[in-house]
Amino acid sequence: MTGYDHNDWNSDEQKVLATMKRQIEGYVFIVTYGRSGSTLVQTLLQSINGYFIRGENANALLPLFRSASRIATARVEHGYREIEEKGPWYGINSVDPDRYAEKLVDVFLDEIIQPPQDARVIGFKEIRFHEASGSEFERYLDFIATHFSPAKFIFNRRNWEDVSRSGWWKNCDAAMVKNMVGEADDLYDAYVQKNPEHCFVVQYEDYLDKPEYWRPLFEFLGEVFDPEKVQELCARQLKH
Repeated sequence: MTGYDHNDWNSDEQKVLATMKRQIEGYVFIVTYGRSGSTLVQTLLQSINGYFIRGENANALLPLFRSASRIATARVEHGYREIEEKGPWYGINSVDPDRYAEKLVDVFLDEIIQPPQDARVIGFKEIRFHEASGSEFERYLDFIATHFSPAKFIFNRRNWEDVSRSGWWKNCDAAMVKNMVGEADDLYDAYVQKNPEHCFVVQYEDYLDKPEYWRPLFEFLGEVFDPEKVQELCARQLKH
């Protein structure tokens, strides 16, 4: 018989994943919008020993969150009792929403993040978190905080006028850019106000060419601040 054995995958690969998850000390997510200077934030995090921070993934985690949320809602609304075989929601009562969500997260980690064995803190930056608008944004980040625990969020902001003059935004309507940045910043502020213990805000205009600005961020992360290394990385990014 050719091909992989499903039972072998369960016994071997899942053990590796379980071991990897136990070794991870925490998760860091850079929440921002395009042309905000977030690549510098990502680079600074990547310079920390044991940090593995991926770039953007087109907000691939959002549909997984929505799928898990739908199943949780269906389980509450229709799975509170056993349903007969011919019932319209047959089988939903046997679904475990938490286990389903955890497996979605495992797949995301394994296939999208793909952290190395020596990673102790992992995460990614994404410019599309605010595609979950309104109250869904808060629920989305709460989902991340629950299933990637302990999680820390770094919110990277920039003046909307500077954003509108940068990159692809130059070809967009300025009023649209102003509205996008304003709505995103409002979402960030609301979440930070409710969850100050695991949130940190950085402002592009404040950290531009100011390496010492980053010391509080390293303290927030519980990491050693190396001013010489940070200065070298900031200078390199500013040239870019």
